[in-house]
Amino acid sequence: ASAADDRTPEGAVRAFNAALSQRRLDAALALLLPGAVTFNLAPAHAFTAPPPAGPGAAAPAAADPLTSDLATHWRTVAPVLFATQRVYLRQVDEATAHADGRLATVWARVRTRAEPRQGTPSLLVFSEAYLLRLDDGHWRIAGI
Repeated sequence: ASAADDRTPEGAVRAFNAALSQRRLDAALALLLPGAVTFNLAPAHAFTAPPPAGPGAAAPAAADPLTSDLATHWRTVAPVLFATQRVYLRQVDEATAHADGRLATVWARVRTRAEPRQGTPSLLVFSEAYLLRLDDGHWRIAGI
C-alpha cells in the first residue's frame, strides 16, 4: 500500500484488500491498528454456519468468542490461502464511508475469487463493515 492509499478511510480499506490479493501480507497487516479485531457476528463462509436451531434443539456446547485478533487471523489464514489457491482476489466493488473526526466506518461490498490449485473455482460476494481510526494522517483498520 502506498502512503496515499491510507489517506482516506475508503482508500485504506481498498489498499488492505488489494494487498491481500497481491499476496503482500505485511502490507495488509501494516494497515491494521495494533490490537485490531474481527467481529464474529456471523460465519464468514456458508459451510461454517451452524445448523438452524429448531424446537427442542440442544444449545451449542460453547459460544464462539465475539471478537478475535485480526492480525492473528490473517497470519493464520493467508498462508493457507496462498499455498492452496492459484488465484485469490479480494475486490471492493462498492464502498460507503463516513468519517467523524478521527473515527470512520466503511461499509464495503466485497467480491472474492478463488481458483484452487486443484478443484473448482469459487466466487463469493458479501458485505464487510470496517471501523477505522486516523493516526498521524493515516487511516488504520481497528475492526472488521
